[in-house]
Amino acid sequence: MNKTYCKFPFVGFQATHRDNRLCCAAKEPKDKINTKEFWDSDYMANVRSKMINGEAVSACTSCYKEEEQGKISLRNHYNARFKDWEQKETPTAMDLDFSTLCNLKCIMCGPKRSSQWSKELGQTEKLPILKKEIDELCNISENIKHLTIQGGEPSIMPEFEYYFQYLKDNTLIQNIEIDCISNLTNVNNKFYKLLSEFKNVNLDVSIDAYGDACNYIRFPSNFEKIEQNILSLIDRKIQVNLQISLQTLSMYNFYDFLVWIYNINSRFEKKNKKIGVHLSFVADPEIYDINFAPIKLKEKFLSDIAKFKSSYSLKHNLKFDMSIRNIEKTLLSTHTTDHWAKLDQNIQILDQRRNIKVTNYIPDFYKYI
Repeated sequence: MNKTYCKFPFVGFQATHRDNRLCCAAKEPKDKINTKEFWDSDYMANVRSKMINGEAVSACTSCYKEEEQGKISLRNHYNARFKDWEQKETPTAMDLDFSTLCNLKCIMCGPKRSSQWSKELGQTEKLPILKKEIDELCNISENIKHLTIQGGEPSIMPEFEYYFQYLKDNTLIQNIEIDCISNLTNVNNKFYKLLSEFKNVNLDVSIDAYGDACNYIRFPSNFEKIEQNILSLIDRKIQVNLQISLQTLSMYNFYDFLVWIYNINSRFEKKNKKIGVHLSFVADPEIYDINFAPIKLKEKFLSDIAKFKSSYSLKHNLKFDMSIRNIEKTLLSTHTTDHWAKLDQNIQILDQRRNIKVTNYIPDFYKYI
């Protein structure tokens, strides 16, 4: 496979309330135009041609960078997911982002993806996707086999319920697999009732650390409530996956986090189900990138992994196990200057604005500098 090849632009694209682009990681968004026009545009044709010819696509630099660091990129994920799919007249896969509406203001996020961040900064909230734009998506949904939905928090967006209802009313929903990215701080019954109509449901629960550390990263979430909501889905026709966006603040209690993941999986196994574990990496803002963490924190983090592996195993999840092994190989061999001073400065600004203290959530915050 060519280094720059990615299957996703051949079978689909991302449509958002802001713009159209190749995927959620693409660095070159395009002006918002009719979704069918974007799908058939010269831009998309040029991207496909470059990928086939093994030429670099500038919009895909974030994936190239992750792969050079030994990480599993979104490009890798799409190539594995859609490797046997053929291009049709209309998309067979779409990544949909309808609004910034969210109930959290995660530290690595911002007003472009969270309405709570807009409120905190005193900015005007961005408008959700228009109904006529959803209708345009409906008009090119006849061949859809796979959807990814995200936000914001999709489970509280009425726009997704509107689109789902169209798919149901036109007897399309039962033929579609869906990946839903959610913080799972709530379980909206109407949303989840429609979600259960899809052929297969992968629910990626965004959770980045254990306990109070997660509450700080995904402020102002409640880790115990998220755990309850995860367990409430055991008996539903939903594949639950923990979507871990690893960052510097995830590294402090990683052993506890891995044990918690192991125990949650054990609860699912009692019901003959397995919980998925997917690992991604925060690279932007760069201050949260684990490659730029202090060396003592890196050593502590790797020690936590070794401690866990000496007593437990999550090897049933091959992608997660591979990601962990790649981290072990590359983390200390990556020669970078740590960004601690910038990280600390940013944390102090956040704490002052939110009237909280990081050490109340991560007591060892200053221990590994």
